[in-house]
Amino acid sequence: MKYFKFKTVIEDFTTKSIVIPDGTVAYQYTEDLAGVEVKDTSAFLADQHAECEVTEKTYQEVELELKDCRMYHDINQIVQRMIASKYQIADEIKMLKLATDDPERVAYLEYVDQCRAYGTAMKIERGLKQ
Repeated sequence: MKYFKFKTVIEDFTTKSIVIPDGTVAYQYTEDLAGVEVKDTSAFLADQHAECEVTEKTYQEVELELKDCRMYHDINQIVQRMIASKYQIADEIKMLKLATDDPERVAYLEYVDQCRAYGTAMKIERGLKQ
């Protein structure tokens, strides 16, 4: 995933924004940040409106914005709901009190790890995490 900052420009009742080629996987994380699956960055940038000032950014430059975007938080909520569908809060508190080698606690921790791995995979697939 490549990351691009851009401006949305409205002039003469026409909105200009980042141009995503047909068939390209892309996600808009914030009002001015998109992740796009492109192989040739220079060709992609050449197709952009000059007024939109599209610039490529590294993951490190946008990491904090990604962690603060709606999609990132939505995936966290999906993981929380997956856990809550099997374990209520009272059950989770009970697990904390059990011995670390208790089979019930081990099963709980394995399930939580599976849910978190699912969320991490979703974030990686959508360019929110590396």
